Amino acid sequence: MKYKEKIATEIIRMIEQDLCSISEICKSFKISRKTFYEWKKEKPEFKEAVEEAIDHREDVMIASARIGLKQLLEGYVQKKEKVTYVPDKNDPLNDVEKCRVVEKKFCPPSIRAIKYVLDREERKKDKDRLLASERRPLVIEVQDEETRRQLMILQENGFRSGGSLNAEVVAAVDRKLEEERTNGHRSEAYVKVKSEELEVENGQEQAEQGQVMEQPPVAQPSAAPVEKPKVNLYPFLPPGYTSRTD
Repeated sequence: MKYKEKIATEIIRMIEQDLCSISEICKSFKISRKTFYEWKKEKPEFKEAVEEAIDHREDVMIASARIGLKQLLEGYVQKKEKVTYVPDKNDPLNDVEKCRVVEKKFCPPSIRAIKYVLDREERKKDKDRLLASERRPLVIEVQDEETRRQLMILQENGFRSGGSLNAEVVAAVDRKLEEERTNGHRSEAYVKVKSEELEVENGQEQAEQGQVMEQPPVAQPSAAPVEKPKVNLYPFLPPGYTSRTD
């Protein structure tokens, strides 16, 4: 079917107002779905207008959903109107309004809606924390230069094993280390030697050793004198007897 501007305009209006599906719209204008998609393919302006109408329809739906969600979160007043009719005195075939009663009922906030919003916010925070952790640079602290060198080889090899067996990778890492020693600073890398902590620990150990060496010697108590036994000058006498001269 040949493209008609008037039909295209009505199709776009119905899409924007979300009155019918594409199949129902095509049926109402007596065109096939194939014709509709051929128009989209052959007429860029029609395709753009259809996409804008779909976007506008989605925006309206989202706005309506937000309004409804806001009412569920805050609570709302529901109005119920009751009208009573009676037969008309002058015209019994017709009814006339006798009275109108309007009832107002407050609907409290929905616990389910509140839980939904809180869960969605918590998921969003978890996602933000995950993205922040992924953007955070990786820093590995090592205790010695050789471990740092091995980690740099691993990094140079694309974090794949076997880098130590690749002469080019090892040579590239050694060149970086040599440049660092020559320039007096380290290039940006994923590893950092804890030299300051080692110096602090070594200083503490030396201080403790110095305190041990500086302690004065403890004076030992002098031993009591040992009395030597007397020599028996008269072994031929019985025990307990001594000479008169003793």
